[in-house]
Amino acid sequence: MIILEALGAIFSIMGAYLTSLSTKENTRPLYWGFVSFFISNLALLTFFTLNGKVPVIIQMILFFVTAILGIYRLTMNRRRDVLLMTSALTIYISILIFQILPNMENIDFTVLIIDLIAASIAIFGSFILSSHNHVVRGYAFICFFIADVIFVYIGYTNAFYFFMVQSAFYLYTSSRGYMNTMREEIDTFLEKYKK
Repeated sequence: MIILEALGAIFSIMGAYLTSLSTKENTRPLYWGFVSFFISNLALLTFFTLNGKVPVIIQMILFFVTAILGIYRLTMNRRRDVLLMTSALTIYISILIFQILPNMENIDFTVLIIDLIAASIAIFGSFILSSHNHVVRGYAFICFFIADVIFVYIGYTNAFYFFMVQSAFYLYTSSRGYMNTMREEIDTFLEKYKK
């Protein structure tokens, strides 16, 4: 199970780093970020399902959907990417049916309010991240920063240390992503402030 958490964290960190490199004009890093999130979300969805964290399971399902949406919106080769995503999903569903579902009765599913709050903020941010409007993408990074402060705490209290490190790294990428996405507005504000 630790392999799933580590794999999810590695690709998630890569995705966050790549999305933080996107700018108003260049959305190519954002596309590759969504590809990394696609892989990460499959691993973390399985990890949190096996740990019974219901709000985070819902978050990972919706993150997975937004990763697909982001890839679909930003791809330069839609046919290829749809085929690759369909193939990966088919393999994943097969593994889910034969490996995870038979053991579901042994999992203690829980809903904690702190998990629910963090997951809700992150879901909203993920949904608006693939927007073509850079200001809306800036709001997504603010949502991620707030959610990740909470996720660091959740990771620490549940001994999900890879997840905790991932969430701590996200604090950096959220800040950087906001700065890159809103560079023009920030520069304009600073110019007015200097006067």
